[in-house]
Parts: sequence; structure tokens; C-alpha cells
Amino acid sequence: MANTLGGLSLAAIAQETLLTLQAQLPMLKAFTTDFSGEVATPMSSISTRVASSAAASDASSGYTASDVTSTAKTITLDNHVHVTHKFSDAEISDNGFNLLKRTFIDPAAYGVVNKMVDDLLALVTSSNFAGGSVIADSAFAANNTVDLAKELTNDNCPRQDRVLMLGPSYYAALAKDDAIQASYAWGSDSVIRDNDIKTVHGMEVIEYGDIPANSEDLEGFAAHKSALLIGARVPDAPSDFAGSIENVTDPDSGFTLQLREWYEAKDGARYLTATAMYGVAVGNAAALHRVTSS
Repeated sequence: MANTLGGLSLAAIAQETLLTLQAQLPMLKAFTTDFSGEVATPMSSISTRVASSAAASDASSGYTASDVTSTAKTITLDNHVHVTHKFSDAEISDNGFNLLKRTFIDPAAYGVVNKMVDDLLALVTSSNFAGGSVIADSAFAANNTVDLAKELTNDNCPRQDRVLMLGPSYYAALAKDDAIQASYAWGSDSVIRDNDIKTVHGMEVIEYGDIPANSEDLEGFAAHKSALLIGARVPDAPSDFAGSIENVTDPDSGFTLQLREWYEAKDGARYLTATAMYGVAVGNAAALHRVTSS
């Protein structure tokens, strides 16, 4: 006989999961995203376009048109990932909703989003993005952000939607810089109060602890959001699925995480799964400048 969840529904889990998604997904705004509620199957694809950089010309002789170029980009939905937890009848009877909330909701949502970002950052290599600077973590300072911003400007990247993503040691070095520590002079004490650098020289600064080295000593990067592309769709649900399915959508990004729940009589256990289908791709190769330690 199936166990009783004590009033807990999958819809209730979905609402709890939304809180975690809203805490984790703001990082994705640093990249070009294509999220939709459309249903998709593995290995399907999304087509999008990336506009080339544009340079201004002197207007004294009139408005001569220049060519515009957009490059078609295909994002293949070849990543179908999940986090699944199994709860026995005894565990649910003893712990009920609290066990599910502590064990499933936060780790599952975070695990899926973290895997998406990891796969995206795996594309940040010298073969995909030629621009790079070697800077030791102990030497990283506000002046380096000026140079990185200059590199993006030299590559005709728009000044808006720029991000500087750094690993913990580089972020800490930047936060210790006297120019950053004295940020109260320009109206914010967030560095001292919250260890939140916010924006420096036109780039939103993001600390991320899982930046992959990619066998190139990668420690971070400065980029315009057109440099990296990520797209996701809702996994197709089986028509004969013997359980419940709820889709929870982050209202800001549009990303949808699918939750599934079912009971296995032979195991005497209830299964809860968070799953997503997505793909990643390189966008504008001139819009990202890598920071490496060697």
C-alpha cells in the first residue's frame, strides 16, 4: 500500500522550489538565454542569432549605410539532467514534509541549475575565445577591471550587459582593493556590509565558486552577454506516466524546472525528481576576455 504524504502535494513542492530557483537563476542573466514553456524532446534544437559588433562613422558627409551582419546560432538540447531522491515509507512516516523540504527541494533545484552553468562555462576556452590575460589572484585589483573593460570596448562590445565573473580568490582580492573598500565614497557600503561588490567599471561582478579550470588555469572572465548562449525547454512527459508532474517556471528568466513524483510498490518508496533539458553554445567569440592564473 502506498504511503501517505500528510497533505504534501507536488504543487506545494513546486512553490518551495521556486524560491530556490529565484535565488540561483539571477546568474544566468549574464548570458543570452532562450527559455520557453514549449515541450521538447532530447536532441532537438533552438535557432537564434547573434548580431555582430557595430562601429560609428563620421556623419559630416551624410548617413552612409553600413552592412549589418547577424550570425545564426544553433543550440542543441542535448543535455537532459535530473536530481532524483528516494524516500522510503518509513522515512516519510517519520519525517513527512520537513524531510522532503530539507533533503529534496533546495539541493535538487540548485543541482540542476549548477550543472547548467558548469556546462556553459566549460565552453570558456582559448579555442572558443582567443582574448585572455594572465593575472595572479593576489595581484587582481580594480585597475585590472579597467583593462578588461577596455578589451571589451576595443572589440566593440556594448557597454551595457557586461559581466565580470570571478572565482573566490580573485573576487576576494578585488574586494580587498582600497578603491573597492572605500566604495562608501560613491554611495554604497555593500562591500563591507554584504561582501557584494556590485558593479565596477561598467561590469556586474559575480562570484562563482565552480568556475572550471578547463585545463587552462581559467579563473574568471569579462564578457558581454552575447558571448555565451543557453537555451532550455520543458521535457516531454510520458502520456502513461504513473505519477504526478508539475512544471515550475521562474517568472523573471522564464526557465522551467520539471518536478516528477511517483511511487514504486516493489521498492516501498516514493521518488521525487527535478529535471531539465537544455543546451549551450558559443555566441559572439569576440565578446569574452578570459582571466587565467598562468
